[in-house]
Amino acid sequence: MEKGEGILHILHTNDLHSHFEWMSCIAAGLKSIRLAVQEREEPVVTVDLGDHMDRAQLKTEATWGQANIDVLNETGYDLATIGNNEGLTFPRIKLDQLYRNATFPVICANLLDAKTKQIPPFLKPYLIKQYGDLTVGWIGITASFSSVYELLGLTALVPEKVVAEYVAAIRSRVDLIVILSHIGYSGDVEMARSIKGIDIILGAHTHTYLAEGEMVKNTLICQTGKFGEYIGHVTVTYDKQTKAVQKMRADCLPTRLYEPDKKVEEVIERHQERAENIMGEVITSLKYDLPVSWEEESPLSNLLAAGLRVWVDAEISLVNSGTLLFSLRKGKVTRKDLLSLCPHPINPCRMKLNGRQLLVILEEALDASVIHREVNGFGFRGKVIGWLSIDGAEVHYDKYAPVGRRIKRVEIQGAPLQEERLYTVGTIDMFTFGIIFPMFKQGTENKFYLPEFLRDVLQKQLQDEKELQKTAHKRWHEI
Repeated sequence: MEKGEGILHILHTNDLHSHFEWMSCIAAGLKSIRLAVQEREEPVVTVDLGDHMDRAQLKTEATWGQANIDVLNETGYDLATIGNNEGLTFPRIKLDQLYRNATFPVICANLLDAKTKQIPPFLKPYLIKQYGDLTVGWIGITASFSSVYELLGLTALVPEKVVAEYVAAIRSRVDLIVILSHIGYSGDVEMARSIKGIDIILGAHTHTYLAEGEMVKNTLICQTGKFGEYIGHVTVTYDKQTKAVQKMRADCLPTRLYEPDKKVEEVIERHQERAENIMGEVITSLKYDLPVSWEEESPLSNLLAAGLRVWVDAEISLVNSGTLLFSLRKGKVTRKDLLSLCPHPINPCRMKLNGRQLLVILEEALDASVIHREVNGFGFRGKVIGWLSIDGAEVHYDKYAPVGRRIKRVEIQGAPLQEERLYTVGTIDMFTFGIIFPMFKQGTENKFYLPEFLRDVLQKQLQDEKELQKTAHKRWHEI
């Protein structure tokens, strides 16, 4: 560093998704870097960009995210924003309480309480802080799944519009503006191109790995991939007199290079023991095995389809067997078993589809490429799509007929399917994006059921002996 120059260090992580196995090494890395730069009397800030939590993980599920908060506190984070896994997968009352024990502020400018039209008490829209000679403005944003946030009593504003407003409001008061963004790489690039005055965007959501960051116009965009495999380190060099930024550098440091931090390991071990006790609760005891298959109709997936149809009050339900990761054996079933079986943060939903659209979906469901297709994202924590399980309908098909003509006859609620008629369909929110089965994207009158997950539907079914006895009934009939 030359005379008259100042340096600010920003350390960042994103999308850990409750990969606790990396957290003690991350803590060690962050603490090591902070110690080194503090010895040079250079200020350093540590931030997380959201999706630190994932309710598919035992400790997060059992503690409603408090295991994550304790790790963040012990690691020494200074700031955070929230991702969709914090914002959308917790009941509102739990979300309001999520950060009450956090030792750091959480900033997000584009989420409002739907009733008060104000930023919720657990969030701040932005923060202005002094680091040595440099004044930094931090603005947080998260992906605006507006229709889903509405069900939690929150209004999600368009992130780019909100950022533009706050940048204009605080630019004259700060030397540097940093966006804590959980909207994804393409959104970050668009912001950098269209909004003047942003110096740095620390990104998340799309699990994009930018080894040395990326300059778009005058904005440095950074993101470290996923699951805590890398720690991001941004170095900002500036003129102490004018406060003008002279250069910015971004690096991604492999977490595996650091030995685990013992204090964070102790926090994790303590929560593991607590989680095992909580999730060891027995929810039912099965009198017989409930197998699942990803390649053909099976009792456990039929049970889920039946529960889904009743849960959303539909005429027919459609859900892929790949949401169930293994078969259940006779005997006790615990909350831990249920979480391992169906870990996805996927919600039930209801929509309207006509008979013709349903026929297309059922026909596509027979394709081997669909059954064996691997899916990442959209809340899915499984391996492949699997067989399309149904309830409320009987499907007669000829698997040897030409593609597009394999479905021979369908009855819904005992009556022949009518191509022009609208049917009330129960399914899962993942399908509404149009992945795998594009026809689902044409559904109308969509209604999402929050905060319940598929495993909540399945738990209710597993505790109902009458429903268990119906699982062997075939819905798909090969001609």
